[in-house]
Amino acid sequence: MLLKEDIAKVAKDKISEIGGFLVDVKIGGKNTINVFFDKDKGVVVEDCILITKHIESHFDREIEDYELTVCSAGLTSPFLVKDQYEKNIGKEVVVKLKDGTRKSGVIKSYDENLILEVLKKKKNTRKEYYLEEVNIALLEIKETKLKINFK
Repeated sequence: MLLKEDIAKVAKDKISEIGGFLVDVKIGGKNTINVFFDKDKGVVVEDCILITKHIESHFDREIEDYELTVCSAGLTSPFLVKDQYEKNIGKEVVVKLKDGTRKSGVIKSYDENLILEVLKKKKNTRKEYYLEEVNIALLEIKETKLKINFK
């Protein structure tokens, strides 16, 4: 039986080698394995092929009988690892907090807390705005996603 930790270790080696980072490994029923990764400059098909071949060279399909999919973490998927936050510094995200509230802003930094630059409307005006830094404790975050703007 294939273990998530073993697959992650093998995948992480090759992903790091090509300048990327592992986001997640999921193993479903019937040994369906999904490996999600990302790179600062984006993922291309050739990256997926390299990682697939690397993983397949370590786990014999004749013995384990698995189905393997290696792909990008996806633009609309929630962030799962610190590297995703760091990659997206300077980009706009939507953060859903555990209390149900949402914050939208540009990531300024991610360390012990997430710092967002949020556009706020001035009171008693219609068209005046200002920027405010919002400090969010990591324990308060339920989900963070990249905000996709079609302009």
